[in-house]
Amino acid sequence: MTQSPQHSVNDAAWARRIEPVSEATWPARQTVQLEGWQLRFSGGHSHRCNSVAAFEFSGNDVAGAIDRAEAQYRSRGLKPMFQVTAAVKPANLAEVLTRRGYRPITPSLVCFAGTAAVRGCCGDIGTGRLRFDANADFDALVVEGLHSRDDGRERLETLSRIRLPLMRATVFVDDKRVSCGMAAAADGLAGINLMRTHPDFRRRGLARRVLGAIAGWGLAQRIETLFLTVEEANAPARALYRSAGFEVAYDYLYYVRD
Repeated sequence: MTQSPQHSVNDAAWARRIEPVSEATWPARQTVQLEGWQLRFSGGHSHRCNSVAAFEFSGNDVAGAIDRAEAQYRSRGLKPMFQVTAAVKPANLAEVLTRRGYRPITPSLVCFAGTAAVRGCCGDIGTGRLRFDANADFDALVVEGLHSRDDGRERLETLSRIRLPLMRATVFVDDKRVSCGMAAAADGLAGINLMRTHPDFRRRGLARRVLGAIAGWGLAQRIETLFLTVEEANAPARALYRSAGFEVAYDYLYYVRD
């Protein structure tokens, strides 16, 4: 059984720094404020955009607030879900949710790196032609890399909502779309999302080429730090990001109730 993550003071500081920027750089379709919590709603696929961000809590009745949050999700045909990080409020929310029948899923790591360091690690590594505009090939790579077309459409819809400086990078080899990624910037940080590489072209340095392009854009935007989220179980992606200079800032779990 997945256990509640054990956090340090430094984890909480990183979570308080990064999570608000992550909210801005990957926005849900709709948000509802509930006693300091932010209830996020989209199409039901992305955990982040369909869960409660519990970073502040101004109420006195946690159980009642959970009841009201659950009602909001149920009314939209979604399972109630909470994101639990080192900065969660109240601090014992994971235990409260567990007693109510919630189960933890999708252990995830938020990683960070200096923009200049990533550029130095990745640079112009790899082959292929880069394209930086919005294009149908980028969209197709996003959709092809997910469990369903609906999931892909939700993520592209999320991308369309971003009103911050952002960039897309698509790599082509022999005119075939093979790898992509994007980043959006706010408050001195840039969040990386939608990293995809076609299965037939993995382990060729193409994702590193995307990271290098993102870092180059970040330097031009005077962004000092890049961050991204990777599932703990995704060993190949974790190895890629580690080789590009990323290190873990904090971890988190989602708690969901069927």
